[in-house]
Amino acid sequence: MQLPQQPEQPIYVLRQKKMRAILPKLISYLVLGIVFYLGVLLNISLLELNASEETAVKTISLILLLCVITLGTYLAVHKAGSSYKFYKNKLMQGKKWTYYTAINNTLPHQDFLDKIFKTYSIKLENDFFLRNIPEQIQMQNYLQQLIDYAKRIQ
Repeated sequence: MQLPQQPEQPIYVLRQKKMRAILPKLISYLVLGIVFYLGVLLNISLLELNASEETAVKTISLILLLCVITLGTYLAVHKAGSSYKFYKNKLMQGKKWTYYTAINNTLPHQDFLDKIFKTYSIKLENDFFLRNIPEQIQMQNYLQQLIDYAKRIQ
């Protein structure tokens, strides 16, 4: 009789810095929402609507805007909550994964927002990034060791 196979446990779990992932998105949603609502108000003022129609259009656009901002914020929070899981031969974030042998870059990169939030990112390959890594955690050497190990046992 065989025992049920246990799922592989990660050897390391790297969590993103949530404020770096959420705050810029939230600010951009709010700014774009304000621009959208001002555009709606401008269009309403150019149209000849009676008071009840004007109120209905303003209310509907405000409700729609709040729904979009809420959905965007929820998705940003959900994505920021996902962590990077390091296994013996691969790296995963959610359902996305890559083998260590496919990684061709481990150089950290900092943009303007990364400097403000004291984070950095690493573009591992064309479509796989480690983002919002706190500066205190040095991932470059660790990644390089995992890549070297994966290439040796291959």
